[in-house]
Amino acid sequence: MIKKAYGAAITFFEKYFWFLFAAACLTLAFYCFRCLDVQYVDSWDEARHGVNAYEMIQNGDYIRHTYNYETDDWNLKPSISYWGIVLGFRLFGYSVLGLRFTSALAYLLTGIACGLFAKHYSKEASILVMGFFCANTRPLSAHLARSGDADALYLLFFTLAMLTMFRIRENHKKLYICGFLFALAFLTKSWHAGMIGAIGGLYLLLTGELFSLKLKEWGLFLLSIFAPLFVWFGWRYTKDGFTFLDQMIKVDLLARTGGSNYEGHEFPFSFYFDTVFGHEAFIYRWLLLICILGIVAGLIRMYRKRAWNQIVVQECVGYLLWFFVPFLGFSLIRTKLIWYCYPCTVPLFLGAAIFIGYVLRDQEWQSELIGAGRWITAFICIFMVVYYMRNTYLEVIRGAHGDGFQLFIQESADRNDIYAGSKAYIMVPTENPDNLGDWDQNMLFLAEISGDFHCMDGGIEAFRNESKTAVIYMDRQRFIQYAEETERAEILYQTEEYVLLGQPAER
Repeated sequence: MIKKAYGAAITFFEKYFWFLFAAACLTLAFYCFRCLDVQYVDSWDEARHGVNAYEMIQNGDYIRHTYNYETDDWNLKPSISYWGIVLGFRLFGYSVLGLRFTSALAYLLTGIACGLFAKHYSKEASILVMGFFCANTRPLSAHLARSGDADALYLLFFTLAMLTMFRIRENHKKLYICGFLFALAFLTKSWHAGMIGAIGGLYLLLTGELFSLKLKEWGLFLLSIFAPLFVWFGWRYTKDGFTFLDQMIKVDLLARTGGSNYEGHEFPFSFYFDTVFGHEAFIYRWLLLICILGIVAGLIRMYRKRAWNQIVVQECVGYLLWFFVPFLGFSLIRTKLIWYCYPCTVPLFLGAAIFIGYVLRDQEWQSELIGAGRWITAFICIFMVVYYMRNTYLEVIRGAHGDGFQLFIQESADRNDIYAGSKAYIMVPTENPDNLGDWDQNMLFLAEISGDFHCMDGGIEAFRNESKTAVIYMDRQRFIQYAEETERAEILYQTEEYVLLGQPAER
């Protein structure tokens, strides 16, 4: 009875796979795009990238990025991630949705690519991978899928490069695609792309493919990498020579990987395991356990048969390198940020899904599961995915919340107003209480996209002395406190908490 029911379930899954896969894609799209513009804009990388992209459009310069209309030597990344945000602005206007659209799309495409890749192993693995992407709490909640910065595009190029790497032994032309994807990853996230090169090089070495490449193939491979990089650098060189590249090396590479506690992000070696992969709130520790069980079970089976499946071993080596090279590499350097380890989640998804798929479908695995064991395995998998998908939904989507002042900026400004494009000052408490009168990055971004304002520091004193048309954002307390200083200004917009004042130019 159990065997017939299990067979019927497999037949149903086989017959309606593409319908189930489409449903999984729509579910992942829901996790990517639902309430995408609700969460407040983060004041660091996200806001900085938004300003860079917005000012690219305003300056008509799509290769040099600026912050507050001055060359930006803090965000030392090449141009592709900014172009992604520019695309979002073109499609959805100057908005938070436009800021984050390309990141959400890139994460969705990454999940779909992995789902289609996993189908070559089993259809169960394909759907499971999509579920794992939905249960991927950390990257969905912070600095990746739903955030307007470089990491989601980088993850897409990184993942596609790895998936292509597994097919090099079938067709050496795939090597050129890997090279091109490496170049795109570098032009998105800079030196982080080195992890792709390290994984690929070790994989080709350990599988022996490195020694089967012909001289012509090496030449085309190098061309696929360096042609895009030289095009970008040549374009950038026309703006400021070697300055940007010099800063990329000194700051983005050497300072952030060196011995000093640069920007205060130095943590112990165990940081990524403690905060992500071993953390009880996330699915990753269970996926690690499943992958370890899968490797052990596979080794035991091959030992019993006295037959080593070379293809399986090579692919296992690829997945292990994909996980351990960035995990260990980023654990060794001093500067540690949560999102550095996000590429390590993908091989966990694939490895766990592939092993579970074999257990559920492969006849030999099934014979080793007695009676209802296969149903129990399927139930545990479904329960685990649904449980963590629910947690992710509650934290990421239901838990999304805006910021009162950020919402006020968006509601108060109009790009068609007579004050649009004027100088803007601020007297609202910021993230640093000592800098009252200065703009935080997220506030500056929203002021630019909402009113095309040119944001100036200096607060009420600078506003009073301004001879040109200007506006100032104030909280209600300071509006009352500085009523005399702002007597010639008119109220453009107000709520119970905040006020936007406009002051015409002196005649």
